[in-house]
Amino acid sequence: MTKRIVINPVTRISGFMEIDATIENNTVVDVKTEGLLFRGFEKMLVGRNPFDAVYFTQRICGICSTAHSMASTLALEAAMCVIPTEQGRYLRDILHGCEFLQNHIRHFYQYTIPDFVRLPDKYPLYVTDHNDFRLPKHKNDEIASHYFESLDISRNAHEMLAVLGGKAPHNHGIFVGGITTQATTDRIIKIKSILHSIQQFIVSRMIPDAYTIAQYYSDYYKMGGGYGNLLSYGCFNGYKELGTLYVNPLVYSQGKVNVFNPCEITEEIDYSWYQDKMDEYKPMDTVPEADMSKRQAYSWVKAPRYNGLPYEVGPLARQWLSGEYRNGISTMDRTIARVLEAKKIAEIISILIENLIPGVSVQKEYAIPTSSSGAGLIDTTRGALGHWLKIDKEKLSFYQIITPSAWNLSTRGNNNLRGTAEQALVGTVIQRIDNPVELGRIIRSFDPCVSCATHVYSKGECIKSIQVIP
Repeated sequence: MTKRIVINPVTRISGFMEIDATIENNTVVDVKTEGLLFRGFEKMLVGRNPFDAVYFTQRICGICSTAHSMASTLALEAAMCVIPTEQGRYLRDILHGCEFLQNHIRHFYQYTIPDFVRLPDKYPLYVTDHNDFRLPKHKNDEIASHYFESLDISRNAHEMLAVLGGKAPHNHGIFVGGITTQATTDRIIKIKSILHSIQQFIVSRMIPDAYTIAQYYSDYYKMGGGYGNLLSYGCFNGYKELGTLYVNPLVYSQGKVNVFNPCEITEEIDYSWYQDKMDEYKPMDTVPEADMSKRQAYSWVKAPRYNGLPYEVGPLARQWLSGEYRNGISTMDRTIARVLEAKKIAEIISILIENLIPGVSVQKEYAIPTSSSGAGLIDTTRGALGHWLKIDKEKLSFYQIITPSAWNLSTRGNNNLRGTAEQALVGTVIQRIDNPVELGRIIRSFDPCVSCATHVYSKGECIKSIQVIP
C-alpha cells in the first residue's frame, strides 16, 4: 500500500523545511525536501556600497554568520585585487574556526543527541515522539549530562570568537585584508585559555559520546548514504608558510578524487520557485526572479550542480577528501565526521594562534573600483559556501549566493535527478509509519540551515505535524 508522510516543520534544524515522502511497504520510494522561506538577500544588496556586503550577508543566518562574512570578504578582495597578509589570514581564520566549534558542539548535542538519547522528562525543550532509545540507562544518563554541559562549552566558542570579532553572532571583525583589530598578548592568552577547555570537552566527552551512540545504532551506518559524490572548496588551506592545515579544493565521485574546478558550478531551477530565461546558469550569469505560482516547483532551494551532478558538502566530505576519515558515507558517518572535525579545527586554531604576531595591524584604506567582479569560495561549518558579486559605478550591481544547504538540500535538477538529501532518504525502511524517526535522523545528519534562527516551541500549542496520508 502506498502512503505519504509529510513532516512540517522538521524541527531541530535552522529554518523552515518540509519532508514529503512516498512510502511503499514501509520503504521510502520517493521524497521531496522543501525549503519554505524566501530570503532574497541577493536582491537587497544591489545598489549598496560593496563594503556593506560583509555585514549585510551575515544576517542571512544567526548560526553561520561568520561564514558569510568570510565568503563576502573573499569576493570583495578578488574584485579589489587585495591580497591579505598571512597575519591577516591567520586572524580571520581563527574567528572562522571558532564558529566551526560553536556550531559542531551545538549541533551534536542540541540537535542530534535528542534523536538517540532520552533527556529528562521535565526538561521544557524536550518533546519526543518516538521510543527508539537503545542505550543502557547509565550510558544514556551520562550523555544526557554532557548535553547540558555542552551549553556552556558551545557558548564559550562564541565568546572566543568575540575576543577578536567584537561580538557573536554577526561579528564586526572580519573585513577586507583580515580583521579590524589587532592580536594583543592578553587577547591571545584569553583565546588559548578558552580553547584549552573546549579541546578537553571534545576529546573527553564529544568524541566518546558519538562512538557510544554509533555502537548502539550501528544500523545507521547503512542508512542515508545518497549518491556518494563529495565536494570541498578547500578549508584552512594554501597558507604561504604553513601549507594546507586541513583540505585542498577537491571533489570525489565514482571512487576518484579530482581537483575542484569552479567553472563546473551551475544552478538549475526547473523544480524551484524561480523563473529566468535560463533554466541552467553559472553563478555570475543571473539571479532568477521569485515565482511561487510555477508549476512542478516545490521549494525555494535551487539545485546547485557540479559538472551536472549533485554533490554532498560538509564535515564528512572534508574528512573523506582530506583522508582523515573514510569509514563510509552514511547517516552515522556524518555524525562521526562532525565530532572528529571539531577536534581537527581546534588543533588548527592552536597552530594559527602560535603563529600570531601581537600588535600587528592588517588594515589600510581601500578604494572601491568603478567596475569589477569577484568570487569568494570557502568551506564553512556546513560545507561549500560561495559569494559572487559585480561592482558598477562603485555600487553592487549583482550578488549571488550558493549556500552549503543548497548543495545538500536541493530540489531535483533539470534532468529530474534528486537532490543529495532526497537521494539519501530513498530506500529508508520506516519501522513505525506514525513515528518515522528515521527521516529526521537522516536529514539532521546534514545539519540543514534553511534560514536563520528557527525555534518552533510554544507550550500547549501544536509545534509540528506528521501527516500519514493513505
